[in-house]
Amino acid sequence: MQEQRYPLSGVRVVELGTHVAVPCAARFLADWGAEVVKVESLSGDQWRVVGRNQMCPVSDEENPFFDMQNANKKFIALNLKHEAGQEVLTRLLEGADIFISNMRLPALKKLKADYETLKQRFPRLIYGHFTGYGYEGPDAEKPGFDSVAFWARSGAMTDWGAKDAFPIMPPTGAGDMMSGVILCCGILAALQGQRVSGRGCFVSSSLLGSAVWYNGAGVVSTQYGNVFPKEEGRPANPFGYQYRCADGEWVMIGVADYNGTYPRVCEALGLEEYREDPRFSGIDQVRQYADLFIPILREAFARRTRDEILAALAEKNVVCGPIAHMRDLWSDEQVLANGYVRPVRFENGRSALYPEIPVVFSGYETKKSAPARSVGADTREVLKSLGYSEETLSRWQASGALK
Repeated sequence: MQEQRYPLSGVRVVELGTHVAVPCAARFLADWGAEVVKVESLSGDQWRVVGRNQMCPVSDEENPFFDMQNANKKFIALNLKHEAGQEVLTRLLEGADIFISNMRLPALKKLKADYETLKQRFPRLIYGHFTGYGYEGPDAEKPGFDSVAFWARSGAMTDWGAKDAFPIMPPTGAGDMMSGVILCCGILAALQGQRVSGRGCFVSSSLLGSAVWYNGAGVVSTQYGNVFPKEEGRPANPFGYQYRCADGEWVMIGVADYNGTYPRVCEALGLEEYREDPRFSGIDQVRQYADLFIPILREAFARRTRDEILAALAEKNVVCGPIAHMRDLWSDEQVLANGYVRPVRFENGRSALYPEIPVVFSGYETKKSAPARSVGADTREVLKSLGYSEETLSRWQASGALK
């Protein structure tokens, strides 16, 4: 038996995706060994230029913002309004296991690339589709970006912060990236089903549906009276809260068992005089006296630097950590030690550290991040592998069917 280098070796994927969620799902598949052909318009995925808004370069030689979701793929550019472009897409699907897209269903139907049409010709095909709001309801036809459909609609923008605070501003594409993981899980489940039954299926997910799932704790608990956003200074658990230290930095203490951990926290913070205080030693009691206890805790944290506080809490085996900055994440010792970011060198000689998919397989390799290629960089190679001649490709290129 031939040794399989990657877990998804031999799997073929056609991606007709733009922006983040669908390309993210396809990136997972590519890193795990699938051959992913990304089909772009002749002008390319709009996400290729979004890095300008993030102070990142956007050239063909260096485009790190685009690379995160698009490394390790092959890139072809087709004019799908052209008969030849539609023919090529169909030819690609003949050998594909998975088709994945976030184009709207009416547009896919116009291209004869909707699921009902394709399943008649390719019954083994797994068809992954992604939307902003799902297929039913008053907002089903609305376009959805993660800032609007994921963060704003779910309440995360207001309820993840403190009461009356300005809505949080999540990093661009974060909701899309989380949603792409869910879509990828569904596709992999369908792939397993295909291998057992020989049948394909339609797999779908959405930004709003993903946001509901990730905010599940709030969805459930608000039905029982839990209130968001929280008032600053009145946490449900004072040992699951943020505190500022003497050097201006913050720490997060994350304790589930308040009652059992209370004596150790008092010792770590030099608050032994409160160790037996009945107002603060139990979670039910401290909620009534939060206005008294939170200032005591804040003063204790403010007496020492962040590193000193973290060392004292760690010595007592209390779960805690620094509230860090994104600018420090790529140089974090723990991040580097585990290979969660790795260096990527661009064609222009520059380099940057890229996040890697944080999944490790025993017995399999995963592909490391590589710079994405330019629009249509692999068109001729891929189309020649499908049997098209150089003469045909030149004719189609001249007619505007491909790049």
